[in-house]
Amino acid sequence: MSTRIELALEQTGDGGTERDRRSTDRYTVVVEDRTSTEPAVLALSGPLSEITAHHVVDGLCQLLQEHGAVVADVSGVRLTHSGAVYAFTEAASRAGEWPAVRLAVAAPDPTLAALLVSSRVSQRVPVYPDVVTAAEHLDERPELVRSYWNFGIDPRAPGEARGNVRRVCTRWSVDEEAREAAEIVVTELVTNAVEHAESASVVEVERRAHTFRLTVRDFDTGALPAAHLPDPSAARGRGLAMVAAVASAWGVEAHRDGKTVWAEMTTETA
Repeated sequence: MSTRIELALEQTGDGGTERDRRSTDRYTVVVEDRTSTEPAVLALSGPLSEITAHHVVDGLCQLLQEHGAVVADVSGVRLTHSGAVYAFTEAASRAGEWPAVRLAVAAPDPTLAALLVSSRVSQRVPVYPDVVTAAEHLDERPELVRSYWNFGIDPRAPGEARGNVRRVCTRWSVDEEAREAAEIVVTELVTNAVEHAESASVVEVERRAHTFRLTVRDFDTGALPAAHLPDPSAARGRGLAMVAAVASAWGVEAHRDGKTVWAEMTTETA
């Protein structure tokens, strides 16, 4: 028998202090069996608003970290703000990497289910008509899986980034050729951030059906690298030649406080 936890959003309120909004002591544990291999079920009821969405995120994160697999039952929810549906993707992002954490939504109301699909929440957190169906499909990889890591100006950062990429590629069934390319790309881009930009960096990775995408964001406000194959004789930018050589596509995006270099690798469906 699985753990079922009820969270009445009316009790959390639409106001209060930051501490109140982040409190998770309002749950009612209806059935709990810590030895069960079935997912936990968080049964939500009441208004889902901008404020109560904070409680949903906190509650889901806690359950995902404790149980690994959670179904959010929204059959008792009354949506009062359309943006509150992003609580589910926020929880999936904060709790950890798939498949260590797996989240699905049971939404029997067709209007709410349609909003979860049109807002693209369902790409990261699959939506099903009932709890039983959601639980049956929890082990299936969502349409989009994503992770990210922060690195300082540290010579160890490229190696750590490469190890992280290797790990998620294995977990997400990225084929060997794409994995090797992604390791080269992240090593070169994080090395550039550390040695040339002298900047901290944020690495984000995501996997879709046929694509593995990797971005490295730094905070260097100097001249942008050209989004084409660099001159091999140039003092800088030769790492980008490696990126261009192994990626199926790549580019550079400017920000007021730095830049993002992105690369995509084609991978087989698995």
